[in-house]
Amino acid sequence: MELLILLFVAAAAMWMIPVIHRGRVIPVTMMMLITGTVFGPFFFAIDGPIQFSLDRLLWLGIIGMVVVGWRLGNIKFPKPGRIDWLMAGLSAFLLFSALRGGDGPGVIESSPTARWLFYIFMPLGTYAVARTIRLNVSDMRWVFGSILGLGLYLAITGIFEIKEMHWAVFPKHISNPEVWEFYGRARGPLLNPIANGFLMGLALMVAVVEFFRSGVRQRKLFFGIAAFILLFGVYATLTRSCWMGAIGAIGLVAMIHSPRWVRVLGLASVVLLAGAMAMGLKDQFMEIKRDKALSAAEAAKSVELRPLLAIVAYEMFKDKPIAGHGFGHYFENNGPYHDNREYDLPLEKVRVYVQHNTFLSILVDGGLIGILMFSLPLLVFFVVGWQLARRPQSSPDARYLGILMISAIVIYVANAMFHDLIVIPMVQMFLMFIAGLAINVHGQGITAERIQPRRQAASQRDHRVVAAT
Repeated sequence: MELLILLFVAAAAMWMIPVIHRGRVIPVTMMMLITGTVFGPFFFAIDGPIQFSLDRLLWLGIIGMVVVGWRLGNIKFPKPGRIDWLMAGLSAFLLFSALRGGDGPGVIESSPTARWLFYIFMPLGTYAVARTIRLNVSDMRWVFGSILGLGLYLAITGIFEIKEMHWAVFPKHISNPEVWEFYGRARGPLLNPIANGFLMGLALMVAVVEFFRSGVRQRKLFFGIAAFILLFGVYATLTRSCWMGAIGAIGLVAMIHSPRWVRVLGLASVVLLAGAMAMGLKDQFMEIKRDKALSAAEAAKSVELRPLLAIVAYEMFKDKPIAGHGFGHYFENNGPYHDNREYDLPLEKVRVYVQHNTFLSILVDGGLIGILMFSLPLLVFFVVGWQLARRPQSSPDARYLGILMISAIVIYVANAMFHDLIVIPMVQMFLMFIAGLAINVHGQGITAERIQPRRQAASQRDHRVVAAT
């Protein structure tokens, strides 16, 4: 394993030399995101007071690149907007919240400060990088192409997983049966089908947009096949929220590009169809067998736990409604609330579970202040994406990015209603990266392709030759 890692690092370093030399921060950032997904802490990590992995080292390198570029005058920081101050305020508040907790009778399972560092600070640092760099057409191609490539890899790997073709799965820790949770589903290298479905949903939207904007038949065929593979990959997660997110994103994008009467008719049809399916297929939908270690009956019971968790969250919120119990201090404080007999419900059954809802988790940990500071940026990002997608003066790539931003929010919220996405690796990183790009393009636009001095000199030399003949 160590030899493989050294070879990977050496090859990546050689490949990245010209990219770093040219100051191409966005390609390096995409490499960091892909590395964190495929070769993250589950693949290789150095344990210590703070766990280091390949992607976290790359993240530090990216911050260094930005600082060096700023010192050399190649990067100019834009004037912070209100959304930037809000993001900084959210980070500061959650850090204070993580540090001030600690008075509960329970036991902390993981460091709240480490949770803040890896799941709040690093994603917001990635947002800041994407927000700062002056973007060009080549950068956007890197982003869209990398997301599509990563999604196809995850989808194909997920298909291999559910078909039990473990010999074709890489990295091998994905198919390790000793890690039993989500085994048998498309959990991917992050060992989590929700994160897998989120990333494949983003790639699916890239494939759909490329299919409709490509004028060449061969390209349409390629992106059509890619979309089909990604749909199969999302299905292979066997996660209802991932299905809902992907369907919702596709439907919303279709509404953007359809006449009003088509949008109204389509929305009415979806409501009627959803109602009919809910009445006719509810039991089968809820009892679908997913994990190999989880029966269909147990899968149905897992759905019943969510109302119990919501009651616990409500009772905890009532005690500390303004600033919450402290970020990352849930298990330290939740114990007494499971002994509440007022509801005549088995609240004890969910004592060992985290909140299965991102918004309830933030509400309990951060109170009204936390949930407002967390939810408002999501709304702003959606509005910015909508404006980029619908604004007549937007360039094609800006509209493309706007659609991706809208899709990311739809997929994120669909999954956040049923899972705590804060603690799922790489979800926040990708969301904040796309959000930073969207805010950047909304304010500064996308520049034309940069012409390197060597290419420019060659072009001028060719022009002189043509003129002489």
